[in-house]
Amino acid sequence: ESVRAQIGSTVVVQELDTGDELRFTLVHPREVNLAQGKLSIASPMGKAMLERAAGEDIQVDAPAGMHHYRIQRVEPRS
Repeated sequence: ESVRAQIGSTVVVQELDTGDELRFTLVHPREVNLAQGKLSIASPMGKAMLERAAGEDIQVDAPAGMHHYRIQRVEPRS
C-alpha cells in the first residue's frame, strides 16, 4: 500500500516539461507559506496532489496554462 498525499504530507514532484523537481508540504489554507514550501490543499496544485501516490502523474490548470507533474515521493507527516 503506497503512501497517499494528505494534509501535512511533503510531496516531491517533477515537472515533466522542464525536469525541475519541486517539494511542497500540503497545509490548511490558513497555514500557507510559499517561501517555506507550504502549499494550500485548496490551491489547484494542492488539490491535484491530494490522495495521490508516488509514480502518479497529475496535471494542474494554472493561470499560466496546463502543467504536468509526476509525483516522485510522498513523505507522511512527521
